[in-house]
Order: sequence, then structure tokens, then C-alpha cells
Amino acid sequence: MALVALLSRITEESSEEIDESVSAVQRTLESERGGEARPLGDRDRTVLELALRTQLDTLLKRSKLRGHSIEAVGVPRLLDVAIALAHAEVSDPNTPFALLEDLFDANVVSAAEAAFALVEARAAALAQLLSADQKHAKGKLTILRTCNELLRRLSKSKNTNFRGRVLMFMAYTFPLAERSGVNLKGTVATSSVSLEPVPPAEDAAVLDGTAGSHPERGEAIDYGFYSTFWGLQQAFTNPMAHVQPEAWEPLVVQLNTVLQVFGSFSGAGEVSSALPAGADAPQPNGEAVINETLAVVNEAHAGDTAEVYFAKFLTSSKLMTLQLRDGYFRRHVLVQLLIFLQAVSTERKNSSGAAKSLNAAQRQTVEALHSQCVALLKAIPPGGAKFAAAVLTMLEREEHWTKWKAAGCAAFDKEAASLSRSEVEGSRKRRSTGGVGAGKRMQLGNASLTRLWNMGGNSLEAIGQKDYMPSLETYLKPVHEQMDPEAGIEEEYKLKNDKAFQWKALRLMARKDVSLLSKVSAPNGSIEDAAAAVFGPKEKLKEEIADMMATEPATEPATEPLAADDAAMRSEP
Repeated sequence: MALVALLSRITEESSEEIDESVSAVQRTLESERGGEARPLGDRDRTVLELALRTQLDTLLKRSKLRGHSIEAVGVPRLLDVAIALAHAEVSDPNTPFALLEDLFDANVVSAAEAAFALVEARAAALAQLLSADQKHAKGKLTILRTCNELLRRLSKSKNTNFRGRVLMFMAYTFPLAERSGVNLKGTVATSSVSLEPVPPAEDAAVLDGTAGSHPERGEAIDYGFYSTFWGLQQAFTNPMAHVQPEAWEPLVVQLNTVLQVFGSFSGAGEVSSALPAGADAPQPNGEAVINETLAVVNEAHAGDTAEVYFAKFLTSSKLMTLQLRDGYFRRHVLVQLLIFLQAVSTERKNSSGAAKSLNAAQRQTVEALHSQCVALLKAIPPGGAKFAAAVLTMLEREEHWTKWKAAGCAAFDKEAASLSRSEVEGSRKRRSTGGVGAGKRMQLGNASLTRLWNMGGNSLEAIGQKDYMPSLETYLKPVHEQMDPEAGIEEEYKLKNDKAFQWKALRLMARKDVSLLSKVSAPNGSIEDAAAAVFGPKEKLKEEIADMMATEPATEPATEPLAADDAAMRSEP
């Protein structure tokens, strides 16, 4: 087949330009249909896609040989040609994504991770083939299926980096308003928490020290609180199922109980625990284990920015006391509760289309629980107030996204507005005058920006008409005036101590008179020495003139003897 032979030659000769390869493929397609003058149809595109996938299969078989790789056999070159053919509308827009699907299906995870770098390098070109047009719908489904299948094969614990790269690629290539990654129906991922079986009454009393005690400071953690606390996870996984009155009231009681216990712990790293109320001294072995574990936790929290990450918390009743002392654990549960409260307070539509919302009493309860959760979050160090503010900001953004989904996921892309001729001329006139009316001052929210904006118009002529560089005499005159002791300016308030003024003065000296820089850089030199050098000759001339005028009255008596001698000489015969 001529088309397959051509593709084999293109992948082997990497020196040929991509545009030339596209033209060669197009000429081959036209020749194979007998030179018939008609546009490329669906059959031609199907034949081209089949030829490309056949060539990819050949290259992948060759890459399995010893000493070969997908880069060496020409797979990147084939992908570039396929993307160029799709952009030139020679092939179907789905063709590059079909090649990628075959590429990842034919490789193990380690080889797929190396091949994914080829996809990341071509993400910008692939993103142009995933627009909102209907002709790109098939390509979107193909790449979505490929990425989801690849994520399913990857381990969540061993391939975290690779999974993140796949998710980042999907976020980059798909449009912002893409609905494939949006949970439109609000489906919840229900899960069950494995709890310990209910112990006999006598065993529970021995375990807890006292049966039926509440888990407040200084008291035991009984099994009732244990089951109540971990039972909240069932409500967190399916919030809307607990809005009904028969489920809401018991849930509120459980939440208040848990928040009351959390309120008895003021911060992370506390060593005062909920020990058995009826026990005078704890068992030595148990106390040693608790103290040793707390020391490890406190060491992990030594830095202000250090955090301890738990992939999943254990649900053993023996760990309940230790977990409640951990500020990270309480912070984790409080964030879950805030998400739950926002979920139940958001109006959602059920399968029949009716909106489900809380009544007035339930909303008041949600507001009270929300305020209590925020207060407890702020009290947990380190950085409790900052962490609470960050959580509230994220929940606010999540509320906007929820409203966007409820409105039908409207696209963010907007077409350019078409202006009439009069509107275009009006906008040009505003730009030529700086965009503001006569005598109107624009306020940009920052003093420096406002001053810079209102200095003049936006045209180059307005900039050229102003002299923004002052002379040395003008700029250094305040410094010279402050040198006069009669000015009465204290040393620390003089301009020579202003760093910004010094920097500007040095720049001006470098532009106007470089010799003045030696005055400043000399030992014990300063801006005042440069100012004295600028104004010194003028002041010296004024002093000389003043001295001459001061000496004129003293020379008048010396002229009298000379006048007497002249008279005597004239009187002689």
C-alpha cells in the first residue's frame, strides 16, 4: 500500500519538514482514488487513520527489540505528522488521540510513563483539537477514555507523580467549561467505616474505667462516644440523606457531643488526656506508650510549617484518646464538618426535579454549628486563624462552582463584541485623549499609579513634550540649602540621608557630570560634597565681591596725601 510505505519513509527521514510530509500524504490520497477531483471524504480519512495506526503498531513492535526505544524508532515523528494532518483537516481530528490510545494500551506502566512525556510536549497542539466544536467531540471522548484507563492502571500510592501529571494534562487540554469532569447529578461516593464490635458491659467498664462517662477533659472515652464519633462518617459521605427530620435531630445531637469534646482541647500537643475517671493511676505500660507516641507527634510538629500527613485514620477504640489529643486529627474532622454543613445548606434537585432545601430551624442550627466549627479551627495551633481563613475561602469558591453547575455549566468563552463605526471612532477618540475627560482625575486604587496615570496623555507625543530629567542645580539645591546652619534642620531629617534621593542623585550625576561621583565616593564623602562642588564657584564669587566692597572705605584716607603732593607741585615755579 502506497500510503503505508509513505508513512514508513516519513518516520525514518526526520529531516523532512512536517508541512512537506502533510502535502505528500495528501497527494498520495488523491492518487489512490484515481485522481478524482473531489474533497477528502470520510472514507479517505478512515483509510488514513488506519494507515497511521498500522504504522504505529509496526514502530511499537520495533521498539521492543533490544537497544531500541519509542524515540529511536520514530514514534514522536509519527505523532507530529498525525497532529499536523488533523490541523490541516486532511485527517479526522480524532486520529492523534486514537494513536495515543494505542500507544498507552500497548505499553506497561513504566514504558507508558516515559511515553507520556511525548504527550506533555505536544499538549498545546492537542488542546487546539479539543475545542467546543461538535467535530471535536469524538476526540474529547477518546482522550478522556485514554486518561481514565491510564489512571485506573496506576497505583494511588506508588504512581502518585504519574497520576498527577495525567490530571494536569487533562486540566490543561480540556476547556475550562468542560462538563466531563463535573459531577452534575451530585452523586455521592458512599463508603463504610469499620468499627469494633460492641464489647460486653463488664469489658467496656474495664476498658473505659467507667461505663457511660462522657469524653470530656479528665474523663474516659467510652464506647458510646466512640461509636457516635465514627458514625458521623456515614453522614459525611451522604449529606442529603440526613436532611430528613427523622435523621436530622439525632445527627445534631451527635455533632454537638463531638464539638463539645473538641472544645475541651485547646490546642495540639496537650499532654492532659482523658484518663479513666475511676482510676487513681494509669497502667505504667499504657502511659509509657502514650507519652512516647506524643513525643513523636510533638517532634513532627516542631516547626510552624510542619504538618503530619495521614493517608487514613485508624478506627481502633484504643487510639481514641490519643487521636483526640492530636490537633491535626481534630482539624481534619472539623474541615469535614464544614464541608458537610455547606453541602446540606446548598439547594439541590432530586431525581424528580424538585429542589431540596432546609427549613428555617435547620438553617439556624447549621449557622450555629458553623460558627462553633470556625472558632474551634482558629484555636488549633499552629496558624489556626490562617488555616480557618483558607478553608473558608476554598468553601466560598466551591459554592460558586456549585452554582455554576446548577445553572447548566455555561461556557466561559465569550465572542468578541461587534462595534459600530461610531463606537469605534468614539473609542479611538478616547484613546487619543488619554481615555479621560478634561479635568477628570482617574483613581486607580494606588497613589503611585494614580499619579503616574494622571501625569499626561497616553500618546508618545505627550511623553516627548515633557522634560522628566531635572538639572543638577535644581535637584541638589535643597541639599545645598540644608547645609546652611541658619536653616535649623536637624542632621537626621536632611535629604542626604534619604536612600531614594541618594540613588536618584547618583543616577543624575552619572548622566550630567561624572566627576561629581568622586566627591561622593571619597572617604567621608556625601551628597553634600557634590552639592558644594556644584554651587561652590558661585558662592566663592559672591564672597569675593562682598570682600571688595567691604575694603573700599578703608582706602579713602590713603588718597589725601597724594592730593596734597599734587597741589604742592603745582605751586612751585
